[in-house]
Amino acid sequence: MSNNRLYELHRDAVAQFESGHRFNWILEFDCSVSELRELVIIEARDDAMGWRSENPPKDFYFSHAQYYRDGVKHIVDELKAKSTSNRALYSLISQSDISGSGDRPIPSFLTLQCQIEGETLHCTCCFRALEVSSFLKTNLEEIRQTLVEIYDGVPTFKKINLVIFAFHAYKDVTRSPLKRPKLDYLCQAELMQRLAEKAVAPERSMDEMLEELGRAVTSVDPNCLSNLKKLLETNIPGFAFHKGFNAPQFLMQLGRAIDAEKILGGLRSKASRGEGVDTAAANYQREIGKLREMLNL
Repeated sequence: MSNNRLYELHRDAVAQFESGHRFNWILEFDCSVSELRELVIIEARDDAMGWRSENPPKDFYFSHAQYYRDGVKHIVDELKAKSTSNRALYSLISQSDISGSGDRPIPSFLTLQCQIEGETLHCTCCFRALEVSSFLKTNLEEIRQTLVEIYDGVPTFKKINLVIFAFHAYKDVTRSPLKRPKLDYLCQAELMQRLAEKAVAPERSMDEMLEELGRAVTSVDPNCLSNLKKLLETNIPGFAFHKGFNAPQFLMQLGRAIDAEKILGGLRSKASRGEGVDTAAANYQREIGKLREMLNL
């Protein structure tokens, strides 16, 4: 890790955002093919593989490969046929994916394009938006894995020149990579199993799920907390939740978090960023934090 230049690249990239967000941001990196295989970003490896899978893990809203499908194979085939082709690329979304999408999660990763000149593979990746503190690290590992696959298919170059372009780049350490929190995808039976009075460490399970939800401010599902509250208030014969979960003060605070969630969701439907959105996101996270404090962990 200490000698991995991708870690250094990421660290230097994050340092560029101490004074705020950037438009038309560019990041460039050069390496040899032999070095590329060694530049694994270990903590991002599994998530990167998930983004590159046509069958996304259950905690992903989608995968990139769902959109570009056989795009890597197309790049390989195109470069084999014509190394200077301007069509050796994959595109993740079309206008039909964008128009009317509202706040529905769609890829920020737009295109990956390659061309070979001499001994160098030039690769340019375009993003409509890019969070640099956590998202970028995963994207770098994803791109690295893709470039390794491209080389395995077209082993005719020795060097790689990578350019990443983001229309809007920013740093937000409070956000997690775009993944579904457990409260969004666990079924009612699974939630009951985790939160039952007789479950192993039910307060710890609740805390972990709330922590996930508090970090998922990019895509706010208005039903997560509401459905949780309804479930906790339901009288289920022969079953008991951990007693703290349906205590009046916990349910009251859960209601406050739901109100904060609705305000944030309403603002995000009109703007992706700005003082109002940032304030609402902070308030939503604060209300989630108060719930976690009541768990007495």
